[in-house]
Amino acid sequence: MTLTGIVKNSAVYRLTRGIRQAAAGWVEGSRALKLLAAPPGYASPRFMEASLVFGTASRAVNALFGPLAAAGEFLRRHAGGSLILNPSLPAVLAQSRLLKAAAGVRVEIALWAVILYPVIDHLLRSVPSLKFLSAGWDELVLLTVVVAWPAQMALRGRLAYRCTALDLPILVYAGVTLFLFFMRSGNVSLAVEGARVYLEYLAWFFAGSNLLLNRRQFDALTGGVVLVAVLVAAVGIFQQVTGVETPAHWVDQAEGGIRTRVFSIVVSPNVLGSLLVIFIMITAGRLLTSRFRWERWLYLAALAAMTACMVFTYSRGAWLALGLAGAVFSLMYSPRLLVPMAALFLAAAKLVPGIGTRLGYLFSTAYLASSQRAGRLALWQAALDRFRQDPLFGTGFGTFGGAVAARRVPGSFYVDNFYLKTLVESGLIGLLAFLWLLVSAFRCGYAAYKKIQDGSLKIMAAAILAGLVGIAAHNTVENIFEVPMMASYFWVLAGILLALPHIDSEPE
Repeated sequence: MTLTGIVKNSAVYRLTRGIRQAAAGWVEGSRALKLLAAPPGYASPRFMEASLVFGTASRAVNALFGPLAAAGEFLRRHAGGSLILNPSLPAVLAQSRLLKAAAGVRVEIALWAVILYPVIDHLLRSVPSLKFLSAGWDELVLLTVVVAWPAQMALRGRLAYRCTALDLPILVYAGVTLFLFFMRSGNVSLAVEGARVYLEYLAWFFAGSNLLLNRRQFDALTGGVVLVAVLVAAVGIFQQVTGVETPAHWVDQAEGGIRTRVFSIVVSPNVLGSLLVIFIMITAGRLLTSRFRWERWLYLAALAAMTACMVFTYSRGAWLALGLAGAVFSLMYSPRLLVPMAALFLAAAKLVPGIGTRLGYLFSTAYLASSQRAGRLALWQAALDRFRQDPLFGTGFGTFGGAVAARRVPGSFYVDNFYLKTLVESGLIGLLAFLWLLVSAFRCGYAAYKKIQDGSLKIMAAAILAGLVGIAAHNTVENIFEVPMMASYFWVLAGILLALPHIDSEPE
């Protein structure tokens, strides 16, 4: 008997094949998954046309940008030789490469600000002469997009908007959030700062869904993600090798074997771990869609560095989020990968120092006692006690459980669960609205994935969606959505995901 025959007749192989077939059958027959995978009814053009909310928003946009479109048309017809559209420049300036490059800048380049967010933010925080920009550079970029995007379209003569299935849920959620803002705003400045966490970064979704123009741009952006990820991972590995000093409270005293938790160029190991979830998934997608052997080797090396950095964060929440993201990706790409992925995860927990210890401690009685005394369980219980004081409308934005409250409300603390924070601040109404928005984002993302015909683009869509699911899951044990970088990444990638069917027919 051949070696192949021996393997196929082994008990291990037959068990693995049985588990794989059972998993595939469960996925195909699951009513819950079919319900989640089905495109939401409100995504249909007929429903959106009949929607009062969407109709009102459309009329408001037309009223706002109608004059802008008319002004652009007037300039094109009557001011062809004006300083705005066709300036007459000296020969020296007309031949300037720098000026030509500046003239070619388009608002679509703003997507690179999100892709390069970790690098830009680190540089601005590290260079003393630029530190004054570190607090609001991302908002400045977003404001530039809001102003320049319609102006650019008007001057091009094409004032168009790419409507997506998630637009209506975002509008409804924004309306609910504004309602709660006016209901619970005793301290207006505090409420404004707290509410911006929920509303401001949603604008990046519209940028992602409308500023992605073609396949070449998408490939460049995802390639940029991989380059940033390699840089972030390299710094993290360097910190591990050199034993960078980290705060003592990042590790429970019972876990004496862990001395360093890397954070690379971002604010904490947990945020770094969450960022690596989306980095690893996009890099895995690039690996599976690469054409050449040398590309595959480069992506494998990049994945190895990112995985090592992920291990060195010692972020249990990020590890589990990555496992969930990998499982979601496997279900979409090939369910047969579930078994080897599970085996790899178990092997890593058994063989890699720190992983087994850290995960094992999570399920120990010592951790349970420590967490109930002064850890997450104690914080979550305090959040539930606070929630009972105003279960419907909440205590108001910025009042509990996050960075705004920790900075401005005496005695406040991080609750380490974004959903509990949302529950306390905005009540059941706010939490249910936010969860509906997230579920809508995933359903619309999956619907976009199903529409894509191109194989490599479909794989990338699955990778992005899986990464978004992982980030959402990580928020159950961290306030990840409160970090501007992570919120910007999440929503701009969600927008790009829903835009992919529009570039599907283009050649690579």
